[in-house]
Amino acid sequence: MLYFLHTFGCQMNASDSERLTAVLEGLGYKPAIDENKADLILFNTCSIRKKAEDRVYSKLSDLKALKKKNPKLLIGVTGCMTRSSGIRNSKAKPRDPLFRIKMIDFVFRIDDLARLGELLKEAQPSLKLKLEKGVEAAKKDYFTIAPKRVSAAQAWIPIQTGCDKFCTYCIVPFSRRREHSRPMDEVLVECKEAVKKGATEIVLLGQTVDSYGLSVADKLSGHFPQHTGIPNVVFNSQIFGKGKNAMASSRAVKKLEKTERPFLTLLREIDKLHKNGLRRLRFLSPHPHDFCEELVRLHKELKTLQPYFHLPVQAGSDAVLKAMRRTYTASHYLNLIDMIRKYLPDAAISTDIIVGFPGETEADFKKTCTLAKKVKWDMVYLAMFSPRKGTYAEKHLKDDVLFEEKKRRFAVLNEILKKGMAARNKPYLGQVVEVLVEKQKGDRYSGRTPHFKEVFFTKKSVKNCKSLIGSYVRVKITKIESFYLEGAKV
Repeated sequence: MLYFLHTFGCQMNASDSERLTAVLEGLGYKPAIDENKADLILFNTCSIRKKAEDRVYSKLSDLKALKKKNPKLLIGVTGCMTRSSGIRNSKAKPRDPLFRIKMIDFVFRIDDLARLGELLKEAQPSLKLKLEKGVEAAKKDYFTIAPKRVSAAQAWIPIQTGCDKFCTYCIVPFSRRREHSRPMDEVLVECKEAVKKGATEIVLLGQTVDSYGLSVADKLSGHFPQHTGIPNVVFNSQIFGKGKNAMASSRAVKKLEKTERPFLTLLREIDKLHKNGLRRLRFLSPHPHDFCEELVRLHKELKTLQPYFHLPVQAGSDAVLKAMRRTYTASHYLNLIDMIRKYLPDAAISTDIIVGFPGETEADFKKTCTLAKKVKWDMVYLAMFSPRKGTYAEKHLKDDVLFEEKKRRFAVLNEILKKGMAARNKPYLGQVVEVLVEKQKGDRYSGRTPHFKEVFFTKKSVKNCKSLIGSYVRVKITKIESFYLEGAKV
């Protein structure tokens, strides 16, 4: 039995696919060279933007001929586009909306991954699957499934799933449910096991990693010490008032803050693995609402924590941020950037921005442009707003910015962002950087620096190319672009 897996979306989806692969191969499946050889085709989907969903629908449409040629071919969908788990002919309700696509035989929520074997068997009773191990525990928490990693050198490790922020444009709280964090001991066991197997870089994943251990579900779980969750930024009169009241409030908060944030404690514990070979530790993605000064300062203290932050802003207008339900202002965000650069002047910072959000005026858009000129991010993931079905924005906000205007704003802002990124990359010209090699495409290799800069170098510039994936090489930068760097191995 052969399977072929399509993975769309973010690092969390990629991490989920590593667990999905482990389950499939545990059931007796082996990877197919291409779709034409497969008995099972799975889609691990992303729903953060319409473009991501359109790619899935387009690929499914391409499979019509293959499905017709091989009626026994099973096609399944998981990830952020799914809302329930079940097979096409099931009498159970409600049925997932994806079943309107006739080629789909079954769907499952990623947190129902442990049920994959029974769903496959239900969809095609003649299947002869191997016995699954550890299924009962995994039904309660799919993170207990040991992943089959794509790279031995890099480990993507989810520390939480779901989200409690409910941004008006985002489907995550509905597709992945409410936020809850994995117990720290469980995360540390996976980190230690990854390092034992050769991982030199760990990337911690979560929708809002800096709120690790602070959600309502986390507090009720008993796995985490009670903590206020108040961002540890400079306390001032705007927050506490003045005089005796300010002093009393400040003392009260400091008393509560004696218990360190769970996320900071987790980073400290993982950093100890540098003695076992861990060289780099990263995390994606913090939320500005929960971001704290101690998290930045920790980068100067720990040996493995890398000087890179992905801090999504989404817009530079307070009115738009409020409509998005982002719970911070542009001024607050700018203060966070200043704080990062105070402690770590050369830290790289990336962000996400949406243009054309419902109600965004030209004045709002210009505020985003102004913020971009001030910050000069190292990398920006820019998108035009598209309503996601089931979100507050889709149900209650009018998508009133014309598509052509969205395109114009995208182009204008993109030029500003490219100039800022080029300016941030300019100091690298002529410098020698350490690159963890991740990919090879043709005669080009690519990898990341400690600052998460993507670096390309050609096959001609290295020896023993086959051994480079997963290794660290020194590369002298000979060319800079807005989005990446190029160089030669030294």
